[in-house]
Amino acid sequence: MRRAVLLLLLPLAAAGAVPARRAPAAKPAADAGPALMHVVLQTDWYAQPEHGGFYQALARGFYREQGLDVEIRQGGPTTQPAQMVATGRADFAITDSGTVIVAAGRGIPFVMLGAYMQRDPQAIMFHRESGIRGFRDLDGRNIMAAPGAPFIDILERRYGIRVSITPLDFGMSRFLARPDFIQQCFVTNEPYYVRLHGVDPGVLLISDCGFSPYRVWFASRRLARERPALARAFSRATIRGWLDYIGGDPGPANALIASLNPRMDAPFMDFSVRAMRQYRLVTGDPSADEAVGRIRRGRIATLIGQLAGIGLLDHAVTPDEVLDAGAP
Repeated sequence: MRRAVLLLLLPLAAAGAVPARRAPAAKPAADAGPALMHVVLQTDWYAQPEHGGFYQALARGFYREQGLDVEIRQGGPTTQPAQMVATGRADFAITDSGTVIVAAGRGIPFVMLGAYMQRDPQAIMFHRESGIRGFRDLDGRNIMAAPGAPFIDILERRYGIRVSITPLDFGMSRFLARPDFIQQCFVTNEPYYVRLHGVDPGVLLISDCGFSPYRVWFASRRLARERPALARAFSRATIRGWLDYIGGDPGPANALIASLNPRMDAPFMDFSVRAMRQYRLVTGDPSADEAVGRIRRGRIATLIGQLAGIGLLDHAVTPDEVLDAGAP
């Protein structure tokens, strides 16, 4: 059976389930000039710091300065951002670059407009006393992870190891109870909660094993082709929002996030922002030609080859199919 791309759709579990609410869109004053263009951004989970740059652009008026009235719709456990864009219920959405590539391999025309994370925050979390120092130390171990996650095949092939998988249940009780337990996590999320229970976890970023998708905002190929000015305006404001959120005061976005998701308290949000800065998830490595928003075609070509190599593409895909010509 073809392995499902479960990892590519994995939500941030520990943020908690709250009723989805709409983020308030900026509204022009009566004498503010031309009407703003209303567009919808669909996220993949409830409001959280991992979406901070989008909320910063909204809270600080960056979208409005570009002539846009952006409505941010929160996701949740059953949200499928790609489906929302494909059916026209959202103009833009966020996911990882692998999902866009797999969709293209199935004939669904999406294009990536920019990357809001240069490095994926997904990681493998373990107890430091387990003796794990690197990926090779996972040989013969059991990992609680999303079955069929692409990184598993790639990890095993690259390091010549074998791991067994326990299906991910999005909880942390077994990790807290067993010093030998290993599980998939988000480096911006679960480590915070296990530390509250007295555990000092170690983490291995999955992007360091050779499988490194971006986190991207994307649209339909039709929107990018027929409304390029809209796509560019949204991308400009989004990049500015992420630069401001990570490099400046994240307070405006965090206040908006907390108003929409009551589980987002200040200590947790501070931890998430610190983790994004520490691991350079958003900014990437300038020496590797990485920057906020930037997508490198060579890296997309590598990712296409990896996904094709494990049988996830129904037909050949090229970088030009999945990248907007004006992407950063």
